[in-house]
Amino acid sequence: MELKDIDRDMVELLIRHAVAEKAKNSTVNRRIALLRAILRRAHYDWEWTERLPKFRFLKEPKGRVRFLTFEEAKRLLAALPPHLKAMAAFSLCTGLRQGNVKNLRWAKVDLQRGCAWIEASEAKGGRAIPVALTADAVNILQLQEGGNPEFVFHYKGKRITQVGTKAWRAALIRAGIEDFHWHDLRHTWASWHVQHGTPLYALQEMGAWSDVEMVRRYAHLTPGHLAAYADKLAEKLPSLSQQLTSFNEPNSYDLATLQPALIGGSALSH
Repeated sequence: MELKDIDRDMVELLIRHAVAEKAKNSTVNRRIALLRAILRRAHYDWEWTERLPKFRFLKEPKGRVRFLTFEEAKRLLAALPPHLKAMAAFSLCTGLRQGNVKNLRWAKVDLQRGCAWIEASEAKGGRAIPVALTADAVNILQLQEGGNPEFVFHYKGKRITQVGTKAWRAALIRAGIEDFHWHDLRHTWASWHVQHGTPLYALQEMGAWSDVEMVRRYAHLTPGHLAAYADKLAEKLPSLSQQLTSFNEPNSYDLATLQPALIGGSALSH
């Protein structure tokens, strides 16, 4: 098959085959996105094709947000083996993605200044990430000193390459925690921040999200930031709650029409 033979019907056939194989919608969409990128390159850059087919993407569920309570986090850390416990605790302190924690190098850590940084080439969004280290995060890093000369986190001196291991899954069972993945540690960090008053714009920068919509997933956890605006309007209005207690009084008003209430079928006279 040549590139010019790939048309809309062919793309739809690929989608149907993938769905029949019970591939997730997100998986199907990633495949279609890759195919679209190849065909666009062939059409616009190399001029190998005369036209581009239209692409249809499947609906995907909204981003999942699963986070732990403080008590659940304590149980999980207590159930983890030491090397995974250190990585999980550091993730809860910083919100860094799994890959950034596994690949964190001593050369990118400054314990004296309490900071670390992720190079743009290692960041998902393609931008360098400055990491502010809490006192707990610094303590966790200090406990890793002397283990591996290059990488911060290690297992018996060797670099850690896997975290979603049998030991991780067993710890979840012992802690009584269900439907939880390593990446949910990042959701937990973000959720805790929002619940304790961190503004969404600050969280976006701390978490290195390029899309503000990714951060707005946590907005429902803190309606408190809207309370000030609601109270400001309330200050300008008469007390509506007081009106509720005066409906049966001679001088009451119908809030729907702002007309004197009817008693016995006729309006009150003043």
